[in-house]
Amino acid sequence: METRKIKNLWLKTVVVMCLLISICAAAAACKDGETPVDDSRTFEESWMSFISDDATVGEIAIVGSHDAGTFGAGTAYATQHSTIEQQLYAGVRYFDFRATTNAYVDNTYYFIHADSDMPAWGGAATYGQPVKDSLNAMKAFIERNPAEVLILDFQHTWVDTEEGLIELIKNTLPMQKVLTKTDCSNPSEITMGKMRELGKNVIIIYKDTSSDICEENDFLFERSQYLQSDYVGNEHKGDAQRLKTQWQKYFSAKKDDVIFILQSQLTGSPLEDREALIRPVLDEFLKDIAANDADKLAAINVVMKDFVADDVEGCEISSASAIQTILSLNVDKGLVQAEMLDSYKTACAYGN
Repeated sequence: METRKIKNLWLKTVVVMCLLISICAAAAACKDGETPVDDSRTFEESWMSFISDDATVGEIAIVGSHDAGTFGAGTAYATQHSTIEQQLYAGVRYFDFRATTNAYVDNTYYFIHADSDMPAWGGAATYGQPVKDSLNAMKAFIERNPAEVLILDFQHTWVDTEEGLIELIKNTLPMQKVLTKTDCSNPSEITMGKMRELGKNVIIIYKDTSSDICEENDFLFERSQYLQSDYVGNEHKGDAQRLKTQWQKYFSAKKDDVIFILQSQLTGSPLEDREALIRPVLDEFLKDIAANDADKLAAINVVMKDFVADDVEGCEISSASAIQTILSLNVDKGLVQAEMLDSYKTACAYGN
């Protein structure tokens, strides 16, 4: 009996010592400016925590998702086969959203593959994920990852449903974590350090509208003022090399002080086959910029893609490798914290 008591006391002592060591390690990490993370957290989930405080939102190389909420839509309309939650954990931080009510599902708000000048002529197959579910996934993600910043670009909405959509956003997201015009005058110019200081994790860009909705809501940054996302449709419907030529023109037309979107999707049917064609061309294009073109490297911001977190048949480049290529640009741009640079390089397979 006495031996058992001694053994139990020894086990308790070991457990307490382990806890104390863990606490001391976490405290030391915080003191050094690093956010302690649990062992299950991946680089893709928390990559922004490696970015320097003085890096601005408009200069970081960010992975973007085109028609981000189309998981679950019909084959002709789905440009993503991963949910918003899966995209978040894969490293995506910019989301191209089109949202309206779904007449097929009790007028619930859904993301849709359409634009605000075009009705949902594809019927029920046009609709992807429920907006509320996606916003809840984002809420959970930023609560777990307080160093990450999400850019929500509502580039298409429908006027007759806008009021309800804005209320849904207000009632679902933690609004104290959403950047406002009171916080800063231009979201592209705010630094990661300032975002962290303010406790902000979400930037909402809202489409140009004839209503006063952006003026009435301090957390909505009007799209035409703060974001540039050029798209020449015919060029994106051509072949991969033709689109590569068009990218050069997008860079030439880049404005200052905006969140700059490089639209890299190759439009056409079947969509996955088009992605298989453009992905290696984009990968080579970005690596060439990193090695040889300082001006374009400085201009790179959001690189928006179809099937951003999905592997596609017939393409030798995996979604993870394509994402790593984009994130590697932050090394070349000099935006990674010096003390975390080696870890960042290893995690994003820099130089491979």
